[in-house]
Amino acid sequence: MWETFIDSIGISVHLREVIGIIGTLLVSASLCMKRIKGLRIVNLIGSAIFICYGLLISSPSILLLNGFAIIVNAYYLLQIKYETNRTDLFDIRFIDSLEDDELQRFVRFHGDDMRHFVPSFNPDLKTGTLVDAECCFILRETLPVSLVAYKRGEDEEITIVMDYVVNAYRDFKNAQFFFSNVVNRIAGPGSVFLAKGEVKEHTNYLKRMGFIETGKEGKISYFRKAV
Repeated sequence: MWETFIDSIGISVHLREVIGIIGTLLVSASLCMKRIKGLRIVNLIGSAIFICYGLLISSPSILLLNGFAIIVNAYYLLQIKYETNRTDLFDIRFIDSLEDDELQRFVRFHGDDMRHFVPSFNPDLKTGTLVDAECCFILRETLPVSLVAYKRGEDEEITIVMDYVVNAYRDFKNAQFFFSNVVNRIAGPGSVFLAKGEVKEHTNYLKRMGFIETGKEGKISYFRKAV
């Protein structure tokens, strides 16, 4: 009866297969994603499309499997939302020296990815970008997931030379924690943060975090944010 109804509304076998292929591609793509939140969202959408496919071909097994997948994904997405809104999951650790073992391991491991977002970044801790900079880790559930390095200038200006977050935690919560809970510990009233965007991803990130573009030189955009 159901198949007769599907045929009556003009959904061809070819269109059904196209829907199934779209669901397959989305679920497959989700399994290749590194960010857990993105994986869950794409997998949920793919499962929802598979439910449509299961209805079209009258397959209880597809309906049950993907219905269960939607419930699981929705549960974990709600859990992620709850956990990322908890400020008690975050903490700050100021780094006393560039000889700090954890800092050296972090830069050594993530150096190439840092240069992806800041091509001018020199990871050499003896002669590179972080020399004379103050550094801190943003901790998330005790894990160092973000490195912020800045240099103080004149007139209450603070230049951010590195603001890097490891791939799995790029949900903007680390930066929000920094600017809402850490800034008052390193900067006084009327201070201005300066930054530059060398690639589109970093430029978009700065704009999202409330930085205002003040100029451009070639491919480099300059930003400032008053606190």
